[in-house]
Amino acid sequence: MFWPTRRPSSGLQSFKRLIIVCVWRMLRSHHLAYKIYMRHKLRVSSGCTTIQNILYNNAFPIHHENPPTTLQPPPNITRVQMKITPTHAPTQKWATFTYVGRETTFITNLFKKTDIKIAFRTNNTIQKLLMHKQQTSDILSRSGVYKLTCPDCSKAYVGQTGRSFATRFQEHKNALRTANKSSNFAKHLIEHTHSFGPIHNTMQILQLQNKGAHLNAIERFYIYAEYTKNNHLNDDSTVFPNKIFNTLLEPHQP
Repeated sequence: MFWPTRRPSSGLQSFKRLIIVCVWRMLRSHHLAYKIYMRHKLRVSSGCTTIQNILYNNAFPIHHENPPTTLQPPPNITRVQMKITPTHAPTQKWATFTYVGRETTFITNLFKKTDIKIAFRTNNTIQKLLMHKQQTSDILSRSGVYKLTCPDCSKAYVGQTGRSFATRFQEHKNALRTANKSSNFAKHLIEHTHSFGPIHNTMQILQLQNKGAHLNAIERFYIYAEYTKNNHLNDDSTVFPNKIFNTLLEPHQP
């Protein structure tokens, strides 16, 4: 727009010029607003066209009176009806380890971040500690728990020794020879005039064990086993009810 460089000569010309400036500014502001509106409309229409193309190309129904002209024909899509089958929770997997010490803990820690659950077992059970074990060939030179059986009436005496079984058997035999009633087995043979058989027929090795608290517990267990069968020669005052012993003896009782 042309602007004169000199001042207007009259008030009418100044008024006209003011009117022209106001009209020009108003038109300019409307023009900017229109440009912004058109730019936004183009962006919205472009986004709608893209969405409609995606829906149309994937065989989705489009409810529109004037679909966009840029739509591409949908590909040959075979629509397969999905069958929803109930999913079952996976079966929990467990692994069992025999606990032997820190080595077992180190190995089982490797499974912490897996789906495998860990369970422990031990060979050091009460039943294995008390029940009969595999014996060795030179058994009479070992120590542990033994049983002496009367060859005439089958009554049994259970005892323990921290020395060899052969030494302990000779002590019972000497008690019979000297009529020493410190041995309950010799006392029974003396009172009932029963015979004293050889070691292989009279002495039975119940379990091998060194001297200590474990040996005492094993002896009490086998004494209690003979007591429940009313077949023992040990002192009744040394026998007490024991629920653990009863549980271990149940599968072996007739």
